[in-house]
Amino acid sequence: MLRIQRSNIFWLWVAFLVVMIGFGLFAAFQVFTRGLGVTGLTDGVPWGLWITLDLSCIGMSAGAFSLSALTYLLGRDSFRPLARVAVFIGLLGYSGALMALILDIGRPDRFWHGWVFWNTHSMLWEVTMCITLYFSVLLLEVFPMVAELPFLARIKWLHNIAHRIHRFSPLLAIIGLSLSLLHQSSLGGTYGVVIGRAALFRATMPLLFIVSAVAAGMAFSIHMTLLVQWLGRRTLVPNEVLFQAGQIAGAILLLYLYMRFWDTTAGSYGYVPGRTEAENVLMAGPFAVSFWAWEMILGGLIAAIFLIRARFTQSILLLMIGSGLTMAGLVANRWHTTLLAFTQPLSTSPALTDPLVTPYTPAWTEWGTALGVISILTLIFSLGMHFLPAFRGIDETSTEMPEGEPAV
Repeated sequence: MLRIQRSNIFWLWVAFLVVMIGFGLFAAFQVFTRGLGVTGLTDGVPWGLWITLDLSCIGMSAGAFSLSALTYLLGRDSFRPLARVAVFIGLLGYSGALMALILDIGRPDRFWHGWVFWNTHSMLWEVTMCITLYFSVLLLEVFPMVAELPFLARIKWLHNIAHRIHRFSPLLAIIGLSLSLLHQSSLGGTYGVVIGRAALFRATMPLLFIVSAVAAGMAFSIHMTLLVQWLGRRTLVPNEVLFQAGQIAGAILLLYLYMRFWDTTAGSYGYVPGRTEAENVLMAGPFAVSFWAWEMILGGLIAAIFLIRARFTQSILLLMIGSGLTMAGLVANRWHTTLLAFTQPLSTSPALTDPLVTPYTPAWTEWGTALGVISILTLIFSLGMHFLPAFRGIDETSTEMPEGEPAV
């Protein structure tokens, strides 16, 4: 009786997500047929909610390469169940980023230009190629999980291909690590080379992006694993593994906070036109509450303390809250990074824009499409956790994988 009741709740959840996806598709139709004029984006503020969604999806997918590296390069076999979840999340995260980019480029019919017309001097071209290659690696890593579905497992040749791909999992993890390190840092580099925006133009951006992504990516994998275990009443990953991963994520988050604090406040020792004014807006202006409360304190310091302390107290609640706050901190950081640049004019002597600064508020089409993308990813994740044999659960007293189950 209880199993039937849970099944009904699951399908009600699926139906709710389908409705949200329908709303998102309607909003996307408005964008594709009427153009970016139906959004809040302008020439003065060309980056907004969609870019924040894109960068957040990619950042929270970093658990795929970091946990795979722990599993295969450092020999932490006990992390393998968590790496499986992280790789699946990684594939979904990059899918969401690609959907956000298709909306944001304004001419979705030209999405293929980056692959055909190579501009090797462009940071965006390098990001495009790395994301494409890494997305392909994630597809190969997830394929053995999908091939284990009962109706696919009966296809012998498909099962053989999946088995062969599975044998190369360590190699795929190494390739994925290299590609992900390249493009996670290049996303920050894309901001850091924008010489016209003083708030962005600095060499520390690639390092800040990659360190924050590693911490948030691991935390996101932990958070989603705990959520599935709580709702599904099954164990995907042993608790001790989650506590260890949480400690690592917390330590990396503290390192990021140290870097972020000095990178942000070092400008106080001198005056850099445009950047100094932008940092005042960040720390004492309209962004101050979200910066100090969400990015630095709740999503930074408190999140790190919770993640590290969770293992000592064996508290799943601390681990859940800490990982959730870390995710919120990453989203806040990407929002601040994107929008802070547009709080200062390109130039005041002479003035190059009119008005000098353009206000930005996301339109309903942006919120609707963002909600649609998140709903699509949530639906696929829910179905994957419900149906894929790789996530049917393990015996928490053993870290051995069930026979025939793919490693990642």
